[in-house]
Order: sequence, then structure tokens, then C-alpha cells
Amino acid sequence: MPIPVFVVSLARAAERRRLICEHLAALGISYRLVDAVDGAKLSPSERDRYLPADSSMHAGAIGCYLSHIHIYEVMRDEQIPVALVLEDDARLSPRAVDLVQAEAAAFHFDYCFLDSDDHNDQGPIYYDKANAVAAPGGFRAHALSAGPQTTHAYLITLPAAQRRLSAAFPILRAIDLYDHLPYRIDFRAIVSPKLAWVSEHSLISFTSERNDDAQALSFAALRRSPAFYRLRDWLKLKNWRRSRAIRSLVRAGRLSAGGRWAPLPSGREVIFK
Repeated sequence: MPIPVFVVSLARAAERRRLICEHLAALGISYRLVDAVDGAKLSPSERDRYLPADSSMHAGAIGCYLSHIHIYEVMRDEQIPVALVLEDDARLSPRAVDLVQAEAAAFHFDYCFLDSDDHNDQGPIYYDKANAVAAPGGFRAHALSAGPQTTHAYLITLPAAQRRLSAAFPILRAIDLYDHLPYRIDFRAIVSPKLAWVSEHSLISFTSERNDDAQALSFAALRRSPAFYRLRDWLKLKNWRRSRAIRSLVRAGRLSAGGRWAPLPSGREVIFK
């Protein structure tokens, strides 16, 4: 049985929904369309039911959280062993078809990101070149130092979904922040080959006040190529700085000494039609 694909999409974001559906249809990938919870439409009593009294979480972040939690509930109720969750700004490489169409079997991770930011709210994320397990379709899923931000393209296993449900409420932090959870999580990522990007629709956020115009960005045309980001990072000495940080973290015992740690590449910024 192929891996089920869930697509989270706001009903009022008609263009985003149309484009992700066309994209997946062109790849021959079947999917379940999930109407995202529209946080802007939650009543005060609904917000009070989900949030602590002093919470100031953005309405869009609440809706995003509840949307992903709903998918985990479906996984629990239908006993789905692993699912691929996509948001409607995600774009997949044709090679991702091999992953989706692989037989769902036993998985030795909780989350596996097809693409993500290279950081969370506490700092950079690193991956271990020496610690990789098999992922569907013959790919390798490398261990991560922590959970990265963004949830536009990730695999989640049933045990991970069930544990997240056990600690889902009240909503303390955004769905893509994990350090407050009362259990250990095995985070993984498929680093190479690159299997996912985001479209330029990601510049318009439904979970924060950020709304950008692609044409207003500097080097807008070049941003459509991953090479732009590699060059930018090289000019900023990003990997050199992070390699130095890795050595410090290993000495401090915050990264395992036996690992071959490297900076996690970020494709989240690539604007990909």
C-alpha cells in the first residue's frame, strides 16, 4: 500500500489549492485534501478551549496547529502507519514519487522532513552524516540535532502522531516547535537528493503578520535556483561558522562525539513554481 498523502489547504486560499492539486496530479500522486482550520474564524470560546488564559498566539498559527492535529487523529483512527503531510505551498521533486509509491513498512523515526528551515527558534539545526536509516523508495534519512521549523513536507509515523496527540492540549507553542514536549523525538531528514521546495506562495503567511511580494525581493529571479542560496551562504561564511559551532557543541556534549555532524541545508527559502 502506498504512503497516504495529506494536503492541508485553506478553503479560501483558492489559488494555492488549485496549484498544489495540479502539481500533484501532474506527478501522478494521489492525495487527501484536508480543509485547514481557519484560525481567523475561531470564536473567543473556541480559542479559550484550546489555549492557556495568557496566550497571545496568532490566529493563523492556531489554525495550522489544529489542522495538523486533525491529520494525526485520522492516522490514529485509521491506524495509518506513516503519512506524508504537505501544506499547499509545497512542491515535490519528481523523485519524491518513488517515496510516496513505496510500500508503507516499519519506520525507525518519528518525523522525517523532505525539506525544512535549517533552524528552529533556538538556533541552527545539524544533521549526522554517520547516522542514517532507510526511508521509503530507497532514500536515507539522517538524524537531526533537533526539530526544524516548518511543516510543509514531512513524513510522520503513527507512534509519533499518537504521542503528539497525548500532549496536544492546551496549545502551548506552534505545531513546528517541539522542545516543550514531555518525550524524546527522533527527527530525521532526507538531505540528498532534494525532494521538496516551497512555491512563491509561501511568502504570504496565514500564520503570522508576514506578507512579502516576490517581485519586491532583491535578486527575485535568481531566488528560483538553489544555487543562489549556496552562493549566498558561501559569501556569508555560513557553513564555516556553523562548522565551528559544531565543534563547540560536541565539546560541550550537546552533540554526540561519534557523529559526523554537518549544517542542515535550507531549501525552505527557494521560490519554486
